This record gives sequence, structure tokens and C-alpha cells, in this order.
Amino acid sequence: MRSRGVEERAEDILALWGARKDITLEELRAGLIEIGLQVSVAGLHRLFVRRGMTRKKRLLTQSSRTAPTS
Repeated sequence: MRSRGVEERAEDILALWGARKDITLEELRAGLIEIGLQVSVAGLHRLFVRRGMTRKKRLLTQSSRTAPTS
């Protein structure tokens, strides 16, 4: 599906993503195939980039800090 087609179905795509925000792009793509949407992982990535949304999974660990040096 081209970018225009992805944009036309963005509501459906974002609804599926909203149900499971920890989903990977590949898992999202598989879920979309189940409802009849053929979208590439790259197409999904571009959709999120155009909306300023990050899809990078973050580890649930505390960030490391460095102590100030003298």
C-alpha cells in the first residue's frame, strides 16, 4: 500500500496500535493483514514518522547517571 493508501487507513492502523502500544511494527503489520490491509513495515514506519511518533521500544530500566567530577 502506498503512502496515500496508508494515510487513508491511518485511523484503522492507529486504532490497532492504540490497543497495544507495546506492539512491534512487524506485529502491527501482521494484525493489519488479518483485517485485510497489506502494509509494509517501512510504510508503517513512515506513517509514524510523519506524525512525529516514535516506535522505538524502551527498556523498563532506570537510566544510568554519571556523578559530576571535580
